[in-house]
Formats: sequence, structure tokens, C-alpha cells
Amino acid sequence: MHPLCASSAIISTMTLRIRRVALLVITLTLAACASISQPVSNLPFVDEFDNPASGWETANDLSADVQYENGYLRILIKQERLTQWTVAGRRFRDGVLEVDTRVLGGPMDNGFGVLFRAVDRKNFYHFAISSDGYWRAGIMKDGEWQNWDDWQPHPAIRVGNETNRIRVEMRGERFTFFVNDQLVGSYSDTSFSEGDIGLLAISMIDAPGVDVAFDRVSVQPLP
Repeated sequence: MHPLCASSAIISTMTLRIRRVALLVITLTLAACASISQPVSNLPFVDEFDNPASGWETANDLSADVQYENGYLRILIKQERLTQWTVAGRRFRDGVLEVDTRVLGGPMDNGFGVLFRAVDRKNFYHFAISSDGYWRAGIMKDGEWQNWDDWQPHPAIRVGNETNRIRVEMRGERFTFFVNDQLVGSYSDTSFSEGDIGLLAISMIDAPGVDVAFDRVSVQPLP
């Protein structure tokens, strides 16, 4: 593993702006990250989480659980103001990243989604939605969490505990974001040309208990 990569025991603390609250200190945990010497993974890549040995890091502590469970990868956050994520331990360039998400319990004021082109625990892109119909995307660069826009609503996002299909098309420096096959936004950035993929869940202030199941993550060739 590259020396900048993190295990589930490595925790970084930083400040970012969250919808409807002021600047907060949030703890981010990275389960794993791709080594820069790792070869680019072949496409298509598909993981339905039926095999607990497929490579995603798991965790079980006082702050959060990350576990394979009944054909899902489940992230349960037990504390407020926490972002928990895990990555696949692979490396991708261009492609179409997709995953099915379903909230199993907890507050509606939450966040859940994907990481992509994760170089290490301090450098990656992120895209997330919430149970009350909002989305946002951005970048973590040199340990600084940046949101390209604040949380914003979109009618494509199914609220409550319904399943949402999240998709990111990675095409060079251009990223296009979809929810349930509907375009919600796009952005261009040249910071990272390749890296790992990951899954994340976010608890807001005074809102622990976010419980999210992820199913059938894939990276397919661009159409």
C-alpha cells in the first residue's frame, strides 16, 4: 500500500459546509485506497456484494459499521457529523460508475453516494444524494473537502426509503451525474485522471443513525 493510503484505523478531521448548518468539524474515515503502482482494472467491473472477500474494507466500532450483509454492502453511522466511506481497492480511468442505494433507517437529513478517481485518502471526487431529495458533488484535494455547489434539490431523487440508482460518467476531465437515469448535473476538473471507486454515507448535526445499503456497484465502458 502506498504510504499516503489509509486503513480503517486512519482518521482525518476537517471542516466543510453542510446544508442547513454552519461550518462543522467532520470526521472522515477511508477504508482503503488504490496504490499508485496498481494496474488499471479491466472493464466491465461488477460487484453484487455476494462475496464478503471481494475486496471492500469493513469496519465495526463505536462510530460506524461497514459490513457485507445479505447481498448488500451496508454502512451504519452511529454518531452525528460523520462521513464514513470505503473503497474497492482498484483503479479506473474513464467509465460509467453505477450503484443502487437504499436507506434502511435513520434521519431524512443525511447523505450517501460514491467516490471516484480516489488517489488516496486526501484526493478524490465525490457525488452524493439525500433522503429528502437533494444532491451535491465536489472534490477532496490535498485534504481539503470542496463542494462545487451546495446541496440542491432535484425531482429525479426518490425520497424516503426508496431505491435510487446513482450514476457518474467519467469522460476525461468531464463528469456527468445521473440519478435514476435522469441528468442532474455535470462538472469539469483536471485534478485526477484515474483512481479507486468508493461508497460513502454522511450523518448531519444532531442526526446519527444513518443506515444505507448499497447493491450492484459497477464500472462499465463509456457508451
